[in-house]
Amino acid sequence: MTVQQAAAPWPRFVATRPLLQRLIALALRDTNVVIASVIATNMLRAVSSVILTRLLMPEVFGIAGVIASVSFTAALVSDLGFQAFVVRHQDGDKARFLDTIWTVGLIRSLFLTLLLIALANPIANAIGKPELASLIAVSSITFVIEGLASLTLLTALRHRQVLRLSLLELAVMAVQIVATAACAYVWRNYWAILAGMVISGTFKTALSYLVFSNSWRRFALEKQYLRDLWGFARFVTGSSIITMLLAQGDKLILAGAMSLEQFGLYILAVNLASAPLAFTSAFSSRVLYPHYAQLWRDGAADLRAQFYAKRRLPSLLYSFAAGGLIGSAPLIIAILYDPRYAGAAIFLQIMAIGPLFALPSNAANEALTSTGHFKATLQASVAKLVWLGIAGPIGYFTGGAIGLVLAVALMEPAVLLFKWWQLRAIALLDLKQEGLFLAPAVAGAFVGYQGDILLRSLQLF
Repeated sequence: MTVQQAAAPWPRFVATRPLLQRLIALALRDTNVVIASVIATNMLRAVSSVILTRLLMPEVFGIAGVIASVSFTAALVSDLGFQAFVVRHQDGDKARFLDTIWTVGLIRSLFLTLLLIALANPIANAIGKPELASLIAVSSITFVIEGLASLTLLTALRHRQVLRLSLLELAVMAVQIVATAACAYVWRNYWAILAGMVISGTFKTALSYLVFSNSWRRFALEKQYLRDLWGFARFVTGSSIITMLLAQGDKLILAGAMSLEQFGLYILAVNLASAPLAFTSAFSSRVLYPHYAQLWRDGAADLRAQFYAKRRLPSLLYSFAAGGLIGSAPLIIAILYDPRYAGAAIFLQIMAIGPLFALPSNAANEALTSTGHFKATLQASVAKLVWLGIAGPIGYFTGGAIGLVLAVALMEPAVLLFKWWQLRAIALLDLKQEGLFLAPAVAGAFVGYQGDILLRSLQLF
């Protein structure tokens, strides 16, 4: 063998390095990181759900649903839009700006904790579950833990550190699953779920300082930044209050109308239906909004084409998967849970309608907000409230609990039409693209339904 022959494989090996680098770069794109993160998150949630439903009774999930609704309501009523504000603001990297926002966030968290402690008994009595008062009061500690976290969890989005943030959240979820399962094995009651929340929240706060640089903040209240925050937040807060009524109104009503066992089945279905929402939320806030905001700051031309190009492939794949969830909902319940939870199937099939339309709706919202149309978010929330105010009572009085659930599920497609009208007003709407994004849902629903029939005919489930 000559020297030249012996050296021949080396250039071929070197030639593979650019391909490997391209593959790594492709895998680390924001969209692909979000997709991988959502898949991993949903797998962890499925594992957690399977474990906990075998350790705990259905009514425990009803209790968890009530506590989560109360906490979520408190959070939204006081929402100031910190994430969008920090990502978009021109001074988003300045220490004084970040110190001011962190200080306001901590004050808000302390206030919410004290408020929930004071209102725990009245809230529990109002929903007809007085035995939950102590749980509501203790759960308020999660606000303090959240308020102590570093703002690096927000600035990471501004700097497109999506991979690092996603890995952090996966680690936090893994800790929560292990802690909750261990406590559930010992206690066999709701306190296990609450303990898991506190442990994982503390872990996330610690990581927010350890994983990112420049994480420590000081107390500060800069007047100019406070004025800027209020100018932004007055629209966000109003929209969040309405969002709270929309997102939690059905739960608070059904919590009083249903037994804890039936409400637990509904909450399990809602949690499963929200699995696609993990992608719509992460993709919209971590990929689309920073990208759209950068285009707006740079004064990019042809915004409409760039807005749609950024979400084309993810939208097509998401639509197919969301349709598949609707078609295969009964099969999913049969696979994951034992027969005690079979009643969750009808709730899941209905509640899976909303997530199908969530991605185009969220994308429209981010496009409007990033271009400075802050009122559009509030107006869309008002449209949702009007829909629920009309369709909710009609659904409840004609179909009972199922009728109300259906009205809630149809709210997202109804308001999407309004958001399209808003996009059209600023020349950002392309109906052909929107129709293209939704078309795969029909195929997904058909495939899911046929898969359910096939597997049941084989008596596999």
